[in-house]
Amino acid sequence: MTNRERMMKVVRHEVPDRVPIKFHTRGEIQPALLKHLGLSGPAELPRFFGADGWGSVGVGIDFPGYRERCNGRLEGHMMFGERDYVFHDERTFEDAWGTVRRVGTDRKLVQWVDGPLARLDDPDDYDWPGPDRLLIPDDLAERVRRQQAQGLWVSGGVTQPFKLAWELRGLENFLADYLGNPAFVEKTYDHIYEMETAMGVAFARAGADEFGIGGDIAMQDRVLMGPDRWRKIDKPRLAAMIAEVKRVKPDIQVFMHSDGDLTAIMPDLVEVGFTIIDPIQPECMDVVEVKKRWGRRIVVHGTIGVQSTLPFGTVEEVRAEVRKRIEDMAWDGAFVLRAANEIMYDVPVENIVACFETARDYDLSRLPGRPAWAA
Repeated sequence: MTNRERMMKVVRHEVPDRVPIKFHTRGEIQPALLKHLGLSGPAELPRFFGADGWGSVGVGIDFPGYRERCNGRLEGHMMFGERDYVFHDERTFEDAWGTVRRVGTDRKLVQWVDGPLARLDDPDDYDWPGPDRLLIPDDLAERVRRQQAQGLWVSGGVTQPFKLAWELRGLENFLADYLGNPAFVEKTYDHIYEMETAMGVAFARAGADEFGIGGDIAMQDRVLMGPDRWRKIDKPRLAAMIAEVKRVKPDIQVFMHSDGDLTAIMPDLVEVGFTIIDPIQPECMDVVEVKKRWGRRIVVHGTIGVQSTLPFGTVEEVRAEVRKRIEDMAWDGAFVLRAANEIMYDVPVENIVACFETARDYDLSRLPGRPAWAA
């Protein structure tokens, strides 16, 4: 069974041959993984773990003059890596939107420094890229078909509008705007949603299997802007964007990624049309309760914590958690396993191997059946 065939079953809530797997680690730990497994290059890792069946397509944005200003490249193992930027100094760089970030002294993480909306009174004064500045490849549909013919599940994604907005404005500034200057938030979103809806429509017209919206809107104990403000400002815009994308391709799956505790708005996320929700972070969400309450309408995606068993458990504890997660989540097929975030440099190699080997080798035909709580 190809991964696309597998995912076709998953989104219909039918049990495939095995759980689909996604695999993503920090670049720093890949050499140790390759040595441990006797593999020759990073591209072999997803194949080894049966996690190589994912395809993607993208749409670019024209930022006039930016490419000519770029004067350096960030190394690939870092967040935002493998891209050209305008470097202000050895550690400080500016992206095409005008957001400025700084690499940490240990070169592992990146800090927000400044953004083009930080000192603006009116977001309309920013030079927003609209749909007319999207760089949609002429052969986008062919790229989708080519990957699907290879058995890949093909997605096209956009940044969560809240994430893009706060990176332009500053997190504290933008959260304060929700309370004291909601017109700034709404005008900012008008620009972002117009552009990203056009991107989603392009993916749908090209025949992509999935439209993804990724970026955190929650901490580990709450929704960042508060559920009520999210419902008032964000929810109707997300609903309209998803409806427009699904108008073009009604069967497209709609994926959402946000770390943190989404429990308070889970009914709303399902209502607006998200069909795959990631990562259901186990350190702050009850994954069984999520499956019990909303599992008939969504695919649970993720669930393997990177703050608990994976970095700190024994090999057998990791294997046991993966088996338990599959038994709780995959009995109706609607489950994709991945770590709840990028696997960091503090995770033992043996635990990474134990996690993904266990998932790869678990024969779903031997599942014990529907859990008692799901009856």
